[in-house]
Amino acid sequence: MTERELILFRQWFETYVSGYQIKNNLLHPMLELKRKHSFRVAANARKIAADTGASESKQNLAESAGLVHDVGRFPQFSKFGSFRDTDTVNHGISGRAILESQDILLPLPSGERTQLLYAVEYHNRSKTDIPFKSGRNWLLKVLRDADKLDIMELTLGSLVSDGFSDLSDMLPHISLNREVTPEVIHEALATGSVSIERLSTLADFLIMIATWFYDLYYVPTRKLAHERSIFLRIRQELPDSNDIEELFADILDSQKAGRLNSETAS
Repeated sequence: MTERELILFRQWFETYVSGYQIKNNLLHPMLELKRKHSFRVAANARKIAADTGASESKQNLAESAGLVHDVGRFPQFSKFGSFRDTDTVNHGISGRAILESQDILLPLPSGERTQLLYAVEYHNRSKTDIPFKSGRNWLLKVLRDADKLDIMELTLGSLVSDGFSDLSDMLPHISLNREVTPEVIHEALATGSVSIERLSTLADFLIMIATWFYDLYYVPTRKLAHERSIFLRIRQELPDSNDIEELFADILDSQKAGRLNSETAS
């Protein structure tokens, strides 16, 4: 992707988002949150791609993917008032459909266009739900890492500022209770992941994002997470229990082992 094409993506995204403004040319707070999230994911994606040795063209493509990965969130929240895909629509699938309906993709080479559409469509799936061909897409891997990294930071920042009061607006079925649901920690220990359908408390949500460390593809992503103390900060927000200690010890062991297996953006 050229620098000019990246600029066009930025312009398109701003125009697209402005279509969801309400009173006084402002976005709903939840959509403003998603707008800012999109820019941070774009920055994360560019940095991860650069740190894995990607070319300037690939860095531009990674930044663009980060910028548009959540375009499906805007009509989703406007229509349903929720970001919960299981009760509304799959925002990855709808995001791909939105992009396919626009002219913004036309200047891209077919290979880049295909990679970007796959990345948007599958960025929010569990690994087991990603087709093998799509799962080999380097852009999808960079985007998933960049997205997870920002959601972790967004969550922790919100906890510090106001106890993550926005959580109930984003996912109405989750309370701000700090108790861990037994089924959630048991699933995390057994499978290394947590189904979003099981979440019922803030503590459950923190357990889920902690398990995302198992799924980080790139060493630079883990390095960024370490530099930002994300792992330690998540642990500090959770209660003490043997099960939680076991989970975090296992995640830490997996991270140490993972540093020996660096992927590159190829």
